[in-house]
Amino acid sequence: MGWEMKKVGVHRPGGSRPEAQTAVTQGGQVIVTEKAIADVVGLTVLECYGVVGMAAPNMYRGVARLLTRDKLHQGIKVDWSKDHLKIDLFIVVEYGLNIAEVAGNVRSQVLYNVERTTRRQVTEVHIHVQGVRVGDE
Repeated sequence: MGWEMKKVGVHRPGGSRPEAQTAVTQGGQVIVTEKAIADVVGLTVLECYGVVGMAAPNMYRGVARLLTRDKLHQGIKVDWSKDHLKIDLFIVVEYGLNIAEVAGNVRSQVLYNVERTTRRQVTEVHIHVQGVRVGDE
């Protein structure tokens, strides 16, 4: 059972129009917003060993801000079109761990979960380590 994906605008109260993808299936349409993908990514990342938290994409004076669970999608950028699905993650890693191993684990978990939930191949995952932090600070 294949899905045909196309980009659409979703009308929200207040006039905001987040980007979304719609899957045309035999029984109708499934609309997935970029925020929904970002939520899947954020929850996946927080379950990964070695990740202390998500960070805001912009750093103020070289200091990464940790984001709370309700603002996880702010540490994630999702860009997709008919041809690609690109994800940028901004994370803070626990001190003393191998950053490359943590980032590799995050990448593989995000690829697996996003592809499983959206049935769409992720073409790019960019992991930006915004800082290193001692676990219980």
